[in-house]
Amino acid sequence: MKTERKLTINPKDFFPPGYYPWADGISAPTELMKKAADDWYDNAYTFLTEEVRAKYKLQMLHMAAARMTPEALSIPNEHIIPCNRWMIWIAVFDDTYGLCPIKELEKIRIQMLSVLQGRNPSAHENGLFHETAIMRNEFMSFLPDEWIQRFVKRMSTYMKYGLMEECQYSRLGKTPPPYLF
Repeated sequence: MKTERKLTINPKDFFPPGYYPWADGISAPTELMKKAADDWYDNAYTFLTEEVRAKYKLQMLHMAAARMTPEALSIPNEHIIPCNRWMIWIAVFDDTYGLCPIKELEKIRIQMLSVLQGRNPSAHENGLFHETAIMRNEFMSFLPDEWIQRFVKRMSTYMKYGLMEECQYSRLGKTPPPYLF
């Protein structure tokens, strides 16, 4: 009688441990960022189910924002908060709209860009559009207009060449070909 042997693959056998030639920095106001993130999930992202919001909380996306702003001791909290909001926003946006048909994504992209450029969303629009307006206003309170326009352009690029390109594969459960990366 032949017994099947289960093959176990350990990524550590193939990939060296991560190494960066600089200190592992995390910004100081992580507790503030966590509190703000939890508040947003509970009060601003109510269009998501409680179960989904609980899963987002477990992802600790505020820590990604904390790692992206390691020198935050010298940065006012008002500048850290929109970075934190954006980190959560982009994850929820991608999960919410990532499987939409391309034509629908194009409409959403135009709608989102209009909010980033100053339009206030109507009461019936998805909560992500309201979070976009809040994030825009927070960034506008301290960034020069040139940087705001740059942010709008990069968000357009993300939606058009990131999300929209990827969705044609995601909807079919396929991985995009390597030449697209």
